[in-house]
Amino acid sequence: MDWIARLNSELGRHPLGGGRVEFLHWSHQEHLPDNRPHRHTYFEACLVGDHGSGTFYIEGRPHKIGVGTLFVARPGVIHQIVNDPGPEMELYWVSFGWKVDDPSAEKSRLATAFLSSDAMVAEDDGSVIASWSVLRSAASGPALGNRERLVHLASSLVLSIAIALVSESEPDDVKNYEHAVARLAVRYVEDNLIRPLTLQEIAHFANVSPRHLTRLFREFTGESPIRYVLRARLDRASALLLKTSLPIKAIAEQVGFTDEAYFSRCFRKLRGVSPIAYRSTRGDGLIVQSVGTLI
Repeated sequence: MDWIARLNSELGRHPLGGGRVEFLHWSHQEHLPDNRPHRHTYFEACLVGDHGSGTFYIEGRPHKIGVGTLFVARPGVIHQIVNDPGPEMELYWVSFGWKVDDPSAEKSRLATAFLSSDAMVAEDDGSVIASWSVLRSAASGPALGNRERLVHLASSLVLSIAIALVSESEPDDVKNYEHAVARLAVRYVEDNLIRPLTLQEIAHFANVSPRHLTRLFREFTGESPIRYVLRARLDRASALLLKTSLPIKAIAEQVGFTDEAYFSRCFRKLRGVSPIAYRSTRGDGLIVQSVGTLI
């Protein structure tokens, strides 16, 4: 088993920063090809490795990236990576969710600041690449008795990413405020996928009207709140299908479906295959990007 496969098989949900981080997918590519504009329902933190440069587009706005650049695609934000002429970028990345139990608690301060920040690009001071390097070395070593160390190193990596991005936070303006409300609502959805959710409940939590929330969601994620909820449930189910051996019924229940047959129909409509087929044909652990859609 190589080091990426090991990280994907051994790291799941773990305590971190006054809450819990859930690792959905780890990856590394020596030469990453260009991709198309797309969105995720989770955080995707990327680091440019030893070679390559290009542009990271955030909702159409260009940000130059090169060796040592850390950039994060936040849930619901349209983004794209385009290489400069020459060798394609080496890229490390990890997809994760992060839930904070009590945002007002001192131990949650860093996580809360990261989750509420608009910053998506920062120059690494060496700490993030060092964390990746140590994690890679540990995951490449002996497996026996090493899982606890992998959890510690992976958690340290996320903290390093949060510290780097928080320091890049920008002052609030009206648009940032609206995005902050939308991000708050997105986080509420992600934290409550196991149970039924209504538009009124999400709007009440975000302290806006259902109509206002719908507008913010469409601007921020490109979809209505209810459509986003459904896609987030199926996105989480996709990760569980790849990372666990849980029965389909148990996975359906974990992402808020009480009817396994309805879950399977919704999953097939989004992914083009049944949950069982998805599990058997996506054994490489990749969360497949659906071009132009929220994934």
